[in-house]
Parts: sequence; structure tokens; C-alpha cells
Amino acid sequence: MLRRVAAWTAAVLVGVVLGGASAWAALEIGRGNFGERYGAWSHSRATGSTAAGPYTRAIIARDGLLALSAREALYFNLTQDDQGAPLSENCSYELIGRPLNTRWWSVTLYADDSLLAQNEDHAASIDASHVSAGPDGRWRARVSTVRGDAIYWLSSRNARRDFSLTLRVYNPHRDFQASEETLPALTRLSCLGEA
Repeated sequence: MLRRVAAWTAAVLVGVVLGGASAWAALEIGRGNFGERYGAWSHSRATGSTAAGPYTRAIIARDGLLALSAREALYFNLTQDDQGAPLSENCSYELIGRPLNTRWWSVTLYADDSLLAQNEDHAASIDASHVSAGPDGRWRARVSTVRGDAIYWLSSRNARRDFSLTLRVYNPHRDFQASEETLPALTRLSCLGEA
């Protein structure tokens, strides 16, 4: 009898450990990489859907995203620069985009804890109502700890390493097509300590 209890206890413990490791791997290793990819941007069609599985729901709950349905909003997440490196407050970037075929859009910078970077710069987000395209039809925004001469700026001060950018596309038109060409591109300009 004692052997049977010990065997059942061991089986339960192994199941808990394997289940916990599986959940951790799905939530942490897959962070920012679940769903479809458009260049460096990731997107999950399950976000805001009743069809979202338990891991998608856990990722959304952990990151604090209150997702609307796909008819109302699409969410794209960026965690790497154009060279595949994690985003870092030690680097300066340029975000370049074209007007999106949608009612409204915004790009918000989140620190490594999935919250807004804790600073007094008042530059956590840019959006369609305050960004104008230049003569080439594209808008540009600086992503760095200092604004410099940039007209549009997302402050990464106190965002630390592994911060992210979230593009929200509200009320996308029927012919809106997400692609590497239509979504904004992020280019690393420089990093502290680079020669």
C-alpha cells in the first residue's frame, strides 16, 4: 500500500513539474514570438478572440493587454531591431512608417516589465493624429533616451533591456494588409559603447 501511495505521489509531482516547465517555456521563451511574423513584428490572430487558447490568454494576462476583437483592433509587437538584437535603452533607433489603411493607429513603448517606462519625458506613444508624413510619404520617429533633433520621439529612458514596441491598428479597413512593407520599420542607429 505504501509503495502505491509513493508511486502516485511521484507521478503527481512529475506531472506538476513537467506541466509547470511547459507553461514557463510557452510564456517566457515564446514571449513576443507567438503567432504570425511580419518582418520583426509579431501578431496573433487569437488576441481578442474567443478562440484564444490557454497560453495566448496567459500571455495577454501577464502582459496586461486588454485586447479588443480583431474587427476593432489588431495588435503587433516588436522586440528586436533590424539586426535581430533585443531592444535596449542603450541604443537609439529610428522608426519609419507610412500611413496605415485604418481609422487610427498608435505605437507605444513598454519597458521590460510590460509597463510604460518610468520617466517624466511624456513620450511613451505616438499616433496617427499627431504624426505627419514627410515629402516622401513616410513619417519618422526617434526611439531613444534623448529626443535630440527628432520631431517625433518615443522615450526609452528607464525601459532597460528587452523593452518592446506595440503597434495598435484600430478599425482596419477591409483591404488593410499587414506585411513587412506596410508596417513601420525599426533601424538601429547607434548603441553606447559601439566604436
